[in-house]
Amino acid sequence: MKFIVDETSQGLTVGEFLKVNGFSSRTMRRLKLGGKISLNGVSAYTNTRICCNDVIEIDLAEESGIVPSPVLINILYEDDHIIVLNKQPGVVVHPTAFHYDDTIANGVIYYLHQKGKRGGFHPVNRLDRDTTGVLIIALNQHIHNLIQTHGRMKKRYTAVVEGVIKEDEGVIDERIARREGSLIERCVSERGQKAVTRFKVVRRLKNLTVLDIEPVTGRTHQIRVHLSYKGHPVAGDTLYGGKNDIIKRQALHCTEMTFFYPVKGTYLSFKAPIPEDMVYLISRSQDWK
Repeated sequence: MKFIVDETSQGLTVGEFLKVNGFSSRTMRRLKLGGKISLNGVSAYTNTRICCNDVIEIDLAEESGIVPSPVLINILYEDDHIIVLNKQPGVVVHPTAFHYDDTIANGVIYYLHQKGKRGGFHPVNRLDRDTTGVLIIALNQHIHNLIQTHGRMKKRYTAVVEGVIKEDEGVIDERIARREGSLIERCVSERGQKAVTRFKVVRRLKNLTVLDIEPVTGRTHQIRVHLSYKGHPVAGDTLYGGKNDIIKRQALHCTEMTFFYPVKGTYLSFKAPIPEDMVYLISRSQDWK
């Protein structure tokens, strides 16, 4: 990452300049210890004073420690700081004790290594194993922090749910907590965290409804829990009451992500087409009359 000092920053120290530009004290310590800050091409201390037109360069590349493995990734966009993917179903995003080398993270690190690049793996949004769609990965902690700090992120999902929803749109405002005795399952509970989901009907089918969904908050399994609580579980979502006779996973897809990208100083928006298994599910059901 490169900065050119303007008149308004003249006389600041390198550290003060970086703080103004969103670098945390922790990040600056790490960069300083790693010798990753340079001023006009020379390694610099954070207490060095800067002048107009000075060039400050920061090496943000990380070593992730994640095992590279040739897991398929479908790239929608990439630059030096982020990779945006259209995630496929059936793949976990981050390595776990049971998924050591077959995750999206393994695939991203493998891809970077093949291009001779270094990078970390910091998901900006979360998608469950069987949820598809737009997935944003920051390649270093600093960019991840900047995107999260701005907080102006809008997510849109497409879901196919069981039953015919009569109202054209609505809001589900119910708290969500971990279900007692389960490590995975969530439930609506007064003791839980606030969770809000907006939905609009896109199409009514004979026994299904296609929804456009905006999760206002981002709780684990939020959309799945809220729709199940409403009596319309996501088709294929057996964990929350859905049937899997036609589709073998939850019919939930992150269609679009819009967020403020500090590197470019503007909003970016990415879309992912509805996957074939959901298209097939919709095609198998007649329109509701």
